[in-house]
Amino acid sequence: MEFETAADRLYGVAPSEFTATRKRLAGELPREDARRLTALRRPTVSAWAVNLLVRDGAVAPLLELGERMREAWSSGGDVSEPERERGALVDGLLRRARELAEEAGRQLNEAQSREVEDTLQAAIADPTAAEAVRTGRLEHPLSHAGFGPLGAVAPSVTHRRKPAAPKEDPRLRARRLAEEARAASRRAEEAERSLAEWRSERDAARKALAASDRRLRELREQVKDAEAENVELGRHAQVTEREYERAARTAEDARRRSDDAGRAAER
Repeated sequence: MEFETAADRLYGVAPSEFTATRKRLAGELPREDARRLTALRRPTVSAWAVNLLVRDGAVAPLLELGERMREAWSSGGDVSEPERERGALVDGLLRRARELAEEAGRQLNEAQSREVEDTLQAAIADPTAAEAVRTGRLEHPLSHAGFGPLGAVAPSVTHRRKPAAPKEDPRLRARRLAEEARAASRRAEEAERSLAEWRSERDAARKALAASDRRLRELREQVKDAEAENVELGRHAQVTEREYERAARTAEDARRRSDDAGRAAER
């Protein structure tokens, strides 16, 4: 099995099965690929749901729409029609994500559904996010503050003098700040979840290490006992060897004397 195949399989399983599957798949890979696979992190439920959408083949229209919208944003084109498409498409994908998760035995709660939606919106606005979604190996949900793509360039206009930067509409600014605040809150929540997951894995690793240390000490004690027993048995073997040789010589002398006595009696 190749690393890419193993990684794709790994991110297709439910988060609850991730660690056991990672261990099993790592055992089927060469050492260096096994190290790379072991370093992969378990996805959150919302990231897993987006990965399910990718495996379902449902995100291609979303990624194509994102390319069109980013091009329109960059060139100053009309985005009203793509905006209408975006709403319907994201809503449909969110429903499909819930269905796929439920088929896999897990229901998405409100917070997880919101993270799935934010990730889909980010994939439309940001080409880096789009590529991360396309891989089907997300570890955590994505978010994007604002309405245009990252690094979007406004259309250029020729002026005799450099115009002053336009003031941002107060309502748009309020919406943007609210989105940024929600995004920051989600990132904080994700960091806390990630911390809890790694704390759990750390505690499990510490427990396993402690058990291994105990077993190692027991084995070392058994080795020491076995070595002492081996020395004692060696000494005993030497004594029995000497006694055997002595008894053999005594028996040989006795047989010889018996034979001599027998011949003398015959004469």
